[in-house]
Amino acid sequence: MRHLLIIMLIAGATAMHGQNQLDEQERKTGPWKVEYPNGKTLYEANFIKGKPVGEMVRYYENGAVRARMMFDTLEDRSYTKLYYKNGKQAAEGWHANKVKDSVWTYFSEFDGSVRIREPFQDGNLHGMVKSYYSSEVVSEEVSWQKNMKNGPWNQYYTDGSMRLKCSYENDMLNGPYELFYADSTIKVRGAYQENRSNGTWSFYDETGSELYSIEYLLGRAVDQKKYLQIMQDSLQRFELISEPESMPHF
Repeated sequence: MRHLLIIMLIAGATAMHGQNQLDEQERKTGPWKVEYPNGKTLYEANFIKGKPVGEMVRYYENGAVRARMMFDTLEDRSYTKLYYKNGKQAAEGWHANKVKDSVWTYFSEFDGSVRIREPFQDGNLHGMVKSYYSSEVVSEEVSWQKNMKNGPWNQYYTDGSMRLKCSYENDMLNGPYELFYADSTIKVRGAYQENRSNGTWSFYDETGSELYSIEYLLGRAVDQKKYLQIMQDSLQRFELISEPESMPHF
């Protein structure tokens, strides 16, 4: 932050020498203001040797602030705050060498609550991505390594109790899969192998009693007749719900 203060003082002194200027090497220098075709401001910033310094403000075409970016050229980093057209904050986080770095936080357009936190390393998702309910209780966690899903995938009910447990390996679902009712009673238990249901999948009612089970081999039900009958029965018993909560298919 000490670097940012020095840069802002330099930018302020440079601003007295005119606007939209180029230096002898045709690099932007001093204060710049660029407009949309309708005359509204696109962005305002100060430049030194072609690089923005201090604060850059970008605008929507209707004049609302779109982004505020604070540049520290000595470390080639910038801190950005993004905004919705209604003026509420949309996101904030760091850029390093022009790519996302560290944790980025995203906010709801409606109530301003934190909805997602994403960790970045060298522009890649790396770490545990967390999604939130409006109450800021975690709704989902997905582990990433260098832009690929690797590790736990968990979902939670609004009270924080477990809803779903599974895991990824090399961007594919692998290993045990469990889905729970809101009272933590098991609802579905099975396993994935490279994104395909594999082995025995069992389905339970709210009391924990097994309703039915079916065997899969790399995504295909071994007993197709039983599979089709279960699908028909389940549609009559339950509301149609989205995968992977519903019966795995082939």
